[in-house]
Amino acid sequence: MPLLFPNLRITQVFGANTDVGKTLLTTALLRASASQYASNRGDATAKSGKGKRVFYLKPVSTGSDDEADVNYVLRNTRPYAGSIATHNLFQYREPMSPHLAAKLAPDLPFPKSNDELVRGVEGYTRQCLEELGGQRGTLYVETAGGVHSPALHPPHTQATSLRPLLLPSILIASPHLGGISTTLSSYESLLMRGYSISAVLCIHHPYYRNDDFLAPYFAERGIRFYSITPPPEKYGTVQEDGTRLGEWYAEVEMMGEAGQDGGGVRDVARWLDEEHDMRVEELNGMPKRTLDSVWWPFTQHGLINKKEDVMVIDSAHGDRFDAYYTKPQPQSLSSSSSASTDQSSLLNSYFDGSASWFTQSHGHGSDPLTLAAANAAGRYGHVLFPSGTHAPALNLAEKLISTVGKGWASRVFFSDNGSTGMEVALKMGLRASGRRYGWEGEIGGDVGVIGLRGGYHGDTIGAMDASEASTYNTAVDWYRGRGHWFSPPSVQFINGVPSVSTTPPDSWPSLPSLLSETSTSAEHGWTVPFASLEDIYDLSTRLSSSLATYYRGHIRSTLSRLTLEEGRQFGALVMEPTCLGAGGMVFVDPLFQACLVEVCRASGDLFGKERWAGGTYEEELAGLKSRKGEDWRGLPVIYDEVFSGLYRFGYNSASTVLSQTPDIAAYAKILTGGLLPLSTTLASTSIFDAFLSDRKVDALLHGHSYTANPVGCAVALKAAEMIERHEQQGGWDTEKAMWGVRGTRGDEDRVGVVRGEEEGRWSFWNREFVKDVSTIRGVKGSMAMGTVLAVELEDAEGGYSSHTALNFLTKLRQEPIGPVSQSDQFQPFQIHSRPLGNVVYVITNLWTKPEVMRAMEGAITKHLHAIQG
Repeated sequence: MPLLFPNLRITQVFGANTDVGKTLLTTALLRASASQYASNRGDATAKSGKGKRVFYLKPVSTGSDDEADVNYVLRNTRPYAGSIATHNLFQYREPMSPHLAAKLAPDLPFPKSNDELVRGVEGYTRQCLEELGGQRGTLYVETAGGVHSPALHPPHTQATSLRPLLLPSILIASPHLGGISTTLSSYESLLMRGYSISAVLCIHHPYYRNDDFLAPYFAERGIRFYSITPPPEKYGTVQEDGTRLGEWYAEVEMMGEAGQDGGGVRDVARWLDEEHDMRVEELNGMPKRTLDSVWWPFTQHGLINKKEDVMVIDSAHGDRFDAYYTKPQPQSLSSSSSASTDQSSLLNSYFDGSASWFTQSHGHGSDPLTLAAANAAGRYGHVLFPSGTHAPALNLAEKLISTVGKGWASRVFFSDNGSTGMEVALKMGLRASGRRYGWEGEIGGDVGVIGLRGGYHGDTIGAMDASEASTYNTAVDWYRGRGHWFSPPSVQFINGVPSVSTTPPDSWPSLPSLLSETSTSAEHGWTVPFASLEDIYDLSTRLSSSLATYYRGHIRSTLSRLTLEEGRQFGALVMEPTCLGAGGMVFVDPLFQACLVEVCRASGDLFGKERWAGGTYEEELAGLKSRKGEDWRGLPVIYDEVFSGLYRFGYNSASTVLSQTPDIAAYAKILTGGLLPLSTTLASTSIFDAFLSDRKVDALLHGHSYTANPVGCAVALKAAEMIERHEQQGGWDTEKAMWGVRGTRGDEDRVGVVRGEEEGRWSFWNREFVKDVSTIRGVKGSMAMGTVLAVELEDAEGGYSSHTALNFLTKLRQEPIGPVSQSDQFQPFQIHSRPLGNVVYVITNLWTKPEVMRAMEGAITKHLHAIQG
């Protein structure tokens, strides 16, 4: 749970290293805050007054009890004993790194995970709020050791383990020899992980004078820097040392910024309070500022026009983002009074159920991706790419050719997003066809594409023209749909049964008798039930089935009518394999897509017409078995894997699902793990050769200023490396076993996991859950694959204009979701997603925990049952 409360300012204290005065200065800040509250009450005796106002939390402490930081704070805040409360979550006896100290103390409590420690911080914060009872207060959370001192559960460090809370922080600089370097390294480490640094404090050292360098350094970066007068050296008796230290504390708590020998912390405490109020005020003001200045994509501002409609995302981490919604104004004095004592955080944690518009896969704020981006930004920034190269782009191109392009691709073209990636793909495919078939008016000719109804290939004009008329493009003045789009049969669980159903508006011929016996009539055709989902995706068997013959006949006859009778010309087959994303999360029958590829490749006689020099349709169809992957036939086949590729659906490339490789394929979104915009378009040798000549005008004259951006390419390489390592280590074996699929790790002892390569389709969503959801009244069908769940709700209108899914998701968003059992290790959250008409979809990332999945399944099931009351 994110922690931001109007009346409770929380500050986290990091140290650049051990022995930099972190506890010493935190204690001074505690006293300064307590003194400030006492002064505000106008009561000189408030130092021992009623009620705690200032709180100190040490999540993890090491060392003997008498040396524990909590006890140090208690001893040195005695003048404010009535105002200051202290607490320690975990204490271990040995003065060493927490993860090692804990191992040497098996008799002491030990959190099962770093998440449990985070929840401990949340729990203590709640106690502080209750103690305050609506009054203003302050909580200081002091970390252990340095910024990257090990957390209790390696490989996490202090900075990474506490990152889910993202508390505003101050950094205690090192005043020692070498302290400038450790301070700057600590600052950069926090900065790269998204921390807000409220201030940097440094104890003045008269010899090393690190503050002379650090003060202007941080001032240049807009960060408050405070040099603090050093504490007295120890000499004499313990009692004498204690007396001098007490006098020093009494001085620095009241002292503001001073001269060259340092000052006090009074102004620090005041600034922290001021900054906290500014942060709250900024959050409150951002919705109106946004409504006044931003033009949102895919949003009707005539409907979304209230402050309460605006989600202010404060930060994001892992599966979630922490967001603020303006609360409706109270309708009565009584409700206003209750609002003033509301102890709920201004921020709530939301599961990113739309994967931030299909982009997110590796988790927000991923350390490896962030560091890869920082390294490439520092080394390259952005550099010119035409006629040049650099390691990130070259290595990424080779990686893609050897993975998703294996066996067919030889070239990679870089662009900046999925839509432009598809523009490039269309230019490649159409030019290759024009060169082969010798169209008149090759450039700008009246040439269309073959595609799927409901397919969506981007918002740029060319990409929009590759989709049929729909809500997305009919209002665009230049839109001119160029092509024919088949209505694809879909795959869903319907009333608990895996089924393939036709979709409108195509007219379908009667099914073969063998199939018609088991099929049922539907509004726009038929539905065929299957014994299992595995049977639907078993193309090795289905490609020789009567349904495959039926599909091929339907496709061929349609293409014959379009080309021979209507005289239309086509230059490419364009489709989203497996699932039509923005078109409603329609899972397409893989057999239909495979047959569509086959027929298009075997129909050169229809597309080339009088220039065709090949065999008959039957001969070409039979000859596909010997086709080399780099050679295109019939029409160039373009896979739009911008949304679906790179493990979004549990596979790297749809070629493994459809048993058909493309000639051109586009990848984006998940390509960089969701961190940066980048797109690649892969092409075979035969496509590339269509642009080769000694004339520049024959080249692919397309490019972007940020082509092959080194930062994006470096991040994409790291994202691919993370996926490969996770899969090799059996990271998804549990999910695969849940769907009866063999895992990648040879762990014979695990149930459902055997040695061998992955086969079949699987999902993070429980198979029985997906099946059961389809039986709920009000649900038309459900399907899941990889990270994606899609639930189609009953609605007479249907389509993108429906509000059914929006209404469902709005109610679901209000549901707090917490651990199902005590063993579950995650923080409570709510689900946020965006609707697709009457289709509810939720997308996880590739590292979402099973316990989080089960909790979401329970909440979704509960709300689906509530639809019909």
